[in-house]
Parts: sequence; C-alpha cells; structure tokens
Amino acid sequence: MDYKILERDAKLGDYKALKKLEERQAKLEVLPVRDAFGYSLTWCPDAIPEELIDDINKMYKNISITDIDTDISIEKESFHSCRIEGADTTLDELFDIFRAKRTESKGDKMILNTYRAVKFLNLTSKRNTDTLVRLWEIVTDGVCDNFGLSGSKFRTGVVTVGTHQAPEVELLDYCMKQFFDFYNADNIECPYIKVAIVHFYFVYMHPFCDGNGRIARLITSDFLIRSGLNNFSALTLSKTINETAPAYYQAIENSENSFHDVTPFIQYMLKTVYDNLYEVLEGQNKYVVMHTDWKRVFV
Repeated sequence: MDYKILERDAKLGDYKALKKLEERQAKLEVLPVRDAFGYSLTWCPDAIPEELIDDINKMYKNISITDIDTDISIEKESFHSCRIEGADTTLDELFDIFRAKRTESKGDKMILNTYRAVKFLNLTSKRNTDTLVRLWEIVTDGVCDNFGLSGSKFRTGVVTVGTHQAPEVELLDYCMKQFFDFYNADNIECPYIKVAIVHFYFVYMHPFCDGNGRIARLITSDFLIRSGLNNFSALTLSKTINETAPAYYQAIENSENSFHDVTPFIQYMLKTVYDNLYEVLEGQNKYVVMHTDWKRVFV
C-alpha cells in the first residue's frame, strides 16, 4: 500500500482514497513496540498471504548447505551489504580482499569490517545495547562517515535519511529499550515477520552516525539464525536487498504513515526472503514452489 499517495489524495478530497485508508485502519492490529513519541506501531495481518509464509517455510526446509557455503556466504553477504552503502569493490575482487587482506580502498575496508562484525556476532551470546555499540565500532573502523556526530554510545546530533528524520538524541535510550523489549519478548510467532519489524525499528532509530544500514542487515540474519533457522548462515539476503534497493527504501518510507503501519516493510522483507530462497533453490535445481511475484499480490 502506497500510503503517501493515498494520504495525499485523501487530503485533496478523493473519496476512494479516504475509503481505502479507513478500510485499512479497521484491519490494523497494535504491535508491542512504540516509536519515539509513544505511538504504538501497527500492522495488517490480512495483508500478509498465508501462502507466502507457507512457501517460505517449504523452501527453507529444502535448502542444502555446507560449511563451505557458510564461509563463502559471509564474504558475499559482507560484499553486497556494503555495495548498498556505496562500496565500489567488485565481486571479482573479493578473493584479494579476503585472502590478501587488501584494504586499498574504503570499499575494501568496509567489506572486511562487515565480515569481522559477522564473526563477532558468532562469538558472542549477548544481544544488548553494548553489542550494538561494539558492532558499530567494528563496522565503521577507519571508514566512518559523519564522524563529527559520533558519541561514546549513540550519535550526538540529528540525522536525516531520505525523507526520514531520525529521533532526537535524547529519545534514543527510550527507543533502544523499546527495541530490545520487543526483540527479546515472546510476541510475534512468525520469525520472518518479527525480524522485519526488528529491522525497520532499528533503521527508524538510526542510533549511530554511520553504519546503521549494515548493522540492520547484520542483525536481520543474526536474528533468524538465533531463531533456529541456521541455514540463513549460508544465505545472502543483502544480495536481494542490493538488487531491489529502491523498493527497500520505498518500503521504509511507506511504513512511516499516519497509522504507524509497518506492513509495507514487512511485505518487502517477506518478498526478499522468498526471492532469495527461490534463487538459491533454483541454483540447486530444486523447484519446490511455483514462483510468485508477491509485489503484484500485496494490498
């Protein structure tokens, strides 16, 4: 649902747009997490097709991975996550980066840092604010943009990303508590839906002066693995996000609306997981489900 267009048209007197917004509002359910101003986030379960979740579960169960796949995927995940952030390193150059520890360019250093961050997550069991701060230190080591806004824990000033202005610095402690209360609680049964909300909220907070996107993608894969979906250690969700970056940012923008409805981002992340799994299985000559373009199905 493109909230921006509907809300604009409704304000201009478009009855159909207003009606569609009212119908959506009636279907929304409150989530147990609040934004910086105390408003509860919401979502629309009716807008998430059961078949999509079923297909994701079916595909996941049919994936075959090895330890080698995991090692390679960590390198490629690091590569694609940094490409989203502007790293100009090519896929053919990965060998030199990881085997010769090449750090000639900023992009090379970004990729090695992200790789180190994955290894850090694999070695620590803690998932708290200190863990996120350490991730930030690793990810931005030697390549930090906006360093003038860096603090001992969070950023020290307001940042704007696209059309989103992140919460004031004074509200970050509150937001971080909301984040981890939601992260650690037994609330959303489907891990794919929950991780989408986790990812969105972290990006919404934007707690650091730089590296927020890379950290959001790191904790997405990490959350799924910690939810018992260990095969995600050998998958590269950032590859699919990189290939659909405009849709990624549009989904974030659409999830900032007057209803605080994050369904657009949940839909985007579910489609990302679906497409990633389908591509992996296609490479293994396994056709478990009939491919669906879920973007055309979503309401």
